[in-house]
Amino acid sequence: MADLAEATRELFDRSLKAEVFMRTPFLEELQRRRQITYKGGTSIKRLVDTGEMDDLGQAYKANEPLTDQKKDMLAKPEFTWKYYQMPLKYDVDEYTQNITAGREEQLLNLADFLVKKGQRGIRLALQRMMFNANPETRTGSETGVADGSEFFQSLLSALGHDITYGTLSRSLLNGTNNYWQGANPSFAPTATAEGSSPGTSTQNTAYDLSINNLRKWLVYVEQYVESLGDLYVMMCPTLYNKMRAEMESKMVYDPAKGDTARQGFQKMYLDGNIQIVKVPYLETGWGGSGTTENWVFILNLPDWELRIHQKRNFNMTPFVWQGQQANGFDYWLARIMLCGNLICWKPNGSMWLRNVS
Repeated sequence: MADLAEATRELFDRSLKAEVFMRTPFLEELQRRRQITYKGGTSIKRLVDTGEMDDLGQAYKANEPLTDQKKDMLAKPEFTWKYYQMPLKYDVDEYTQNITAGREEQLLNLADFLVKKGQRGIRLALQRMMFNANPETRTGSETGVADGSEFFQSLLSALGHDITYGTLSRSLLNGTNNYWQGANPSFAPTATAEGSSPGTSTQNTAYDLSINNLRKWLVYVEQYVESLGDLYVMMCPTLYNKMRAEMESKMVYDPAKGDTARQGFQKMYLDGNIQIVKVPYLETGWGGSGTTENWVFILNLPDWELRIHQKRNFNMTPFVWQGQQANGFDYWLARIMLCGNLICWKPNGSMWLRNVS
């Protein structure tokens, strides 16, 4: 048996099996809808319409003076560019023993593997920043990333309350820029007279996930949505399965479609065309009980844009040998470069709930 072991080479499957893979539904949906834009500029600005002027009208009688009021209804939020890079490095041992080796010696080209993993890594880092996590430590906070942070601004940055977003300050208590607040689950930001306080945030109120409650939350988003088909509801797989169980209990068997029963489904739409999706990242995210797995997002997708700078469009620099520098080291280095930001142009058309079970 010793001779057999020495004389026989093991059969090695050269294909690579990925043990770790994370879906990124929100990124994929923005890409599908072509809402990832590639443009430059010093910063990202856009005019937004902040209100209506119906309150300036006047019902009057003869011999009554006519009013001539005026109000400002435009604002210009501004978003800065955020920078991120992914270093790709291999040393002389990997170069001589693997990258330049022949097929017999090389089970996997480590340079190709490094590039693919780097591209995947920067995509996952972008997802973590979207959900308000530090991509390096993978930890986060329920306070949205501020304007001046080095990280991409998150969904929480736009939909949280009382934090400056796009250089525009917000305050529920003082009624500051109510139109620029994320929608609340118990009232719309403009439910009271314009300019007055709509109350305090109820994002952290404990809610039970159900079809009935989801319909209640939608009431305060629908008034800002042109098409219900643009609404995109995101949650962790556990909450998704809870919603799926309720929907399954209400499905009706149709014998006209044959005598074969099929159980389960992977796509959910509420009231015709409001899509509900699961985001595996939210199941564990960066926290324990009471954090990401309890989040529910109701997003009006046309209001969201992932802006990517045309010169830092996930592009990769060439591998450069560092030994050519004085006192350099014998390794090769490249970088994948990214510059952009995640932007919401109408926060009151979307909602974030953070205590749903």
